[in-house]
Amino acid sequence: MPIRCQTLLTLCPVFAGLAGCAKGEKNGGDTPLGEVDCSTRNYSVPSTRGELDGVWDEVEGRLILFGGDQGTPVDCIPEPDFVGETWAFYTDCDNFEEFVLDEAPSMRSRHATALDATRRQMLVHGGRYREAESGNYTLYDDLWAFDMETNTWLELDAPDGPSARVTHGMVVAGDMAYVYGGNTARSSTAYNPVGDLWELDLTTLTWTELEDDAEPGERIFQALAVNEAGTKLYVYGGGDENAFFGPFFGDLWELDIESLSWTELHDGNGDAPDGRIWADLMVDEDNNALFLWAGHDDGSLGNTNQVWSFDLNSLEWTEVAAGDLFANPANGFCDFPDDFTEPDLDAPERRYSGAATLNEDGFIIFGGKTDCGQVNDVWTFDTDSMLWTERSSATAGEICARTFSDGCESLCF
Repeated sequence: MPIRCQTLLTLCPVFAGLAGCAKGEKNGGDTPLGEVDCSTRNYSVPSTRGELDGVWDEVEGRLILFGGDQGTPVDCIPEPDFVGETWAFYTDCDNFEEFVLDEAPSMRSRHATALDATRRQMLVHGGRYREAESGNYTLYDDLWAFDMETNTWLELDAPDGPSARVTHGMVVAGDMAYVYGGNTARSSTAYNPVGDLWELDLTTLTWTELEDDAEPGERIFQALAVNEAGTKLYVYGGGDENAFFGPFFGDLWELDIESLSWTELHDGNGDAPDGRIWADLMVDEDNNALFLWAGHDDGSLGNTNQVWSFDLNSLEWTEVAAGDLFANPANGFCDFPDDFTEPDLDAPERRYSGAATLNEDGFIIFGGKTDCGQVNDVWTFDTDSMLWTERSSATAGEICARTFSDGCESLCF
């Protein structure tokens, strides 16, 4: 775990479902909507959680989520509690739906997730689980697909692929999926980064190891993205065997998928984001750019709610949403004053290891680990206006100042 997580004190629930009617132009791709009766929806919400990811289902206008860790840290010490739940968040009524299925991947966290738009499915590879409170984890090398047409899971028979691992990256480009890097250590106190690059033919379910040590090197907690044409794969940041404490990587790499040639687009120095782990990277096709959101960085705050943009023409970073600012130092380990930050209350709580993916207006996020535990909120970021909109409130895990304008005696409450 990174070292800058703070004490968790549970917040009172603040979620309020929108039970009225909402209007929109579409409901599921090109289907005319007119008016949706949101009063018929279920407004239950997932527990707070991190160490998960999700994909955007363009046809139904929803974010699909699987798994994660809902265990709340105690005095900054993780206490994992794994889940194997599958949820969807619908943006027409801003409500969640849980799919309770007989067949699904086992409980896990730190798995890799990717959207296979051609087959309209979410892929999940690897991850970890531990039943006991301590000891080694079980690591997985299985591959699952969630069919977004039928809302069902199927384990794919794809043998001889990447070894069991966690905190790796996966993307899909056309009929090919790519897996890069990750941690193969089962220990809770050590990391074993790898730098192999694998390709999976989704039509034959055949794995091919393309490189046993790709040029960006061995790394974990890195962010991956792929362009819409499926010709370029991007790798940002992450860490190595010292990722418990840092320093973290801040470099950005591009892979030409056809030629398998790597190019370092930025070394992370100068006017660039602080090196970080567990951030989210997304391709802005309209502007030939990348968006970088959240993560745990090498800066004074650790967990961040910054948004950065990288111009693929000029090869320069620009901070487009500053988020919270550092104000005052900590009193000691896991003891932070209420004015530790100057919070940006128009942005989501600072976090890492949540879900984030492109949607029709920009990107949408859910959950993650914060200074005050974990969250289960949903926000959307408009990449034209560069503004956030809260779609579903967190029930815990936010700093005191986000709920109370005054009366805070510490960062969390």
